[in-house]
Amino acid sequence: MSNVRTVRDSQVVMSQVMLPGDANPTGNVHGGVIMKLVDTAAGVCATRHVRGRTVTARIDSMSFLQPVYVGDLVTLKASVNDVGRTSMEVGVRVEAEDLQTGVVRHVSSAHLVFVALDDQGRPREVPPIVAETDEEKRRMAEAKLRRGNRQRGDEAVRAFRDQNGSRAALAGWRNPEAPFIVVGHRGAAGSAPENTMPSFERALALGVDAIELDVHLSRDGVPVVIHDHTLDRTTNGTGPVTGMTAAELKVLDAAHRFRGADVRAGVPTLDEVLAWAKGKTRVVIELKGTQNPNLVPRTLDCIQKQAMLGDVLLISFDHQALMDVRVRSSDVSTGALYVGRPADPVALATACGADALCPHWASVTAEDVATVHRAGLAVCVWTVNEPAEVEAVLRLGLDAVTSDYPERVAAIAQRDRIALQPLE
Repeated sequence: MSNVRTVRDSQVVMSQVMLPGDANPTGNVHGGVIMKLVDTAAGVCATRHVRGRTVTARIDSMSFLQPVYVGDLVTLKASVNDVGRTSMEVGVRVEAEDLQTGVVRHVSSAHLVFVALDDQGRPREVPPIVAETDEEKRRMAEAKLRRGNRQRGDEAVRAFRDQNGSRAALAGWRNPEAPFIVVGHRGAAGSAPENTMPSFERALALGVDAIELDVHLSRDGVPVVIHDHTLDRTTNGTGPVTGMTAAELKVLDAAHRFRGADVRAGVPTLDEVLAWAKGKTRVVIELKGTQNPNLVPRTLDCIQKQAMLGDVLLISFDHQALMDVRVRSSDVSTGALYVGRPADPVALATACGADALCPHWASVTAEDVATVHRAGLAVCVWTVNEPAEVEAVLRLGLDAVTSDYPERVAAIAQRDRIALQPLE
C-alpha cells in the first residue's frame, strides 16, 4: 500500500485574471474559457495523482452558477474525489474575486473523469486514495454515487445499441391484415370500468392486439393495476393507493363510479392480470408509481414469473425508470411516453434505452415517424378516440395506436386500408 495517495497530495490551486480577450459580446467571460481552465486544473491534479499520463474521458457535470467578468481573478481548486481501477474523478470549484471590492463569488463547479495511460497509451491502474477529513469522505461518497449512475447509464445505452430491430420486436403483435397494433387503453375504458378485469375481458372480446394498464405498488409492495395515485376517482375508496394492502384494495369496488356499471370489480394485481392475459393477448404496462424504487424490480418479477418478457411493453413518462428497466433486463421492450415534439426523438429514446417512442397522437407527423423508423424504433401513439382522430393517424405509418374505443380504430382502419405502412 506504499503507493496510496492522500487527497492533499494532488490538490491544485490555479489563479488567472480575466482579460478583455476572454469576454463574449455581452461582456461576460466565455463559458468556454472557464471550461478550458477547469480542464487544465483538473488535468494537472489527475497527472499529479498518478505521476504519469492522463486523458480527459468525460466532463460528468459543469455548472455555471454566476457570471464572470473581465478583471475578475478566477481561482480554481481541484482535487481527486474518488478512483476506480484505471480512472478517477476530479472535482473543481471555481471562484471569482472582484479585485476592487474583494468580494469572492462561487461561480462554477465541475466533475471530470480522467483515465490513466501507460507509455503505449493504454489504460493503466490508478493509485488508490485515502480520505482523511470528514469533508473528503463526504466528497468521496458522493463521487461513488456518481460513478454508479454513470455505469448504469452506460449499461443502458450499451443494451440499447446491442438490440437489433427494436421496432421488429413488436411486429409479431400485429394482426397481419391490420396497419398497426390496436391497443385497448386501460382495457376498453370507453365502454367498461377502466383497469378492471371486466374492462380487459371487454377489450379482448373487441379483438385488440394488446391491452394497456397502469401499475402502482400497494402498501405491502404488490404491483396493483390502477391509474391514479389515489383511489377517489375510480373506486369507492379514498386516499392514496399506497395506503392499502393488495388484499384491502381487492375488496374495493373499482367499477363504482363508471357510468351505468352493473358489475362489481376489485383493484386487480398485476400478477392476476398477467396470468389471465398469458396466451390470450399482449400487455402494455405503464409504470406510474415510480417514486417508489421497488416498482420496477417488482413489476419485472411479475412479468418473469409469468414468462411474458416477450409479450410486454413497459412504458413511462419517467424515463429514469425506463433506464432502470433496461439495466435490469434486456429482454423486455420499453417505450418512452412524452408530450410535445422533442428536437431529437431518437436521442430521447437512446438516452433511456427505449425501443419505442410513445407521444400523444396530435404531436406526430409522418416525417417524425419516418425518422424514428430509420433508427429501427417503433412509434406508438395515445389516446385516439374520435373517428376524425383515427382518420388523422391512419396514414402516418404508426406501429401501434392506443384507444379507449379500440373497436372504432379497428373498424376505420379496416375500411380505409389505403397506402398504409404496416410493420416490416
